[in-house]
Amino acid sequence: MTEKKMVSEKNIKIAKVLVLLVASLTLVVATAALGKAALVCTTFVTSRGTLTTAAIDQGSGTIDATGCDIGDYIITSMTVSSLTVHDANQYGIFVDSGLGSITVSITGATVYNIGAHTGTAFIPNGVQTGIGIIYDSGSGGPIAHGSVSSSNVYAYQKGGIEANHNSNVTSIGNTVTGLGPVSFIAQNGIEYARDAAGAIRGNTVSNNFYTGGTGLLADGSPCGGAFPACPPGRQYVSCGILLVLIDPNNIQRGQNDVSNGNQRNYAVVTDSPLD
Repeated sequence: MTEKKMVSEKNIKIAKVLVLLVASLTLVVATAALGKAALVCTTFVTSRGTLTTAAIDQGSGTIDATGCDIGDYIITSMTVSSLTVHDANQYGIFVDSGLGSITVSITGATVYNIGAHTGTAFIPNGVQTGIGIIYDSGSGGPIAHGSVSSSNVYAYQKGGIEANHNSNVTSIGNTVTGLGPVSFIAQNGIEYARDAAGAIRGNTVSNNFYTGGTGLLADGSPCGGAFPACPPGRQYVSCGILLVLIDPNNIQRGQNDVSNGNQRNYAVVTDSPLD
């Protein structure tokens, strides 16, 4: 009985994915003037909303995600090795456990030009997307387990590597490089957020620096820019490694090189005064 139930649940999960694939295929065709071949983007309802993806569960090779929100949308347990993903509008590699708990190992990936585009050109802006590699499940969703190792993530709009919403991820031996000083967004190299757990070890994180001078006052109202200047401590900052809304005791970290070009090397924003 248990075996039949497991097979049935698996079939239901596969059926849901097939329905999404068949029902929501979107064709994105660049103009002939741009010299860009037709690219098929598939629409999914993800834990981060309805998004399009250039590939699903691709483990190696190269993905040109021009015109799609996601480069590689991963929804099953697998190993990713030596995969190159570039020019997605929102997420390079998105490991999503919204359909069920999964474990995904990513090794030797190269991810770049993730964020806003004008035509085929990467033109980053202040929108809070553009993340190279992200593990997420949505609020209260099943856990996404995994690891990111020996990977190179650069030219991202908001963040390099992120573990979010109860994900348990080991990030080890990666090179994460921001855009350098920019005024339009506060980048973060590696971010673990909203009760994520895992380890951050032996990474080289550099060039995350925000010069915009905007922020939030204690009452939640904006400051800086067109608003009154922010008092000390209320401006947004970029970080090499950021732990936010999290118990830092759940993150093993050490031997990370964050000494080059980051506005702040580390920052911890906890959800409890006792953390």
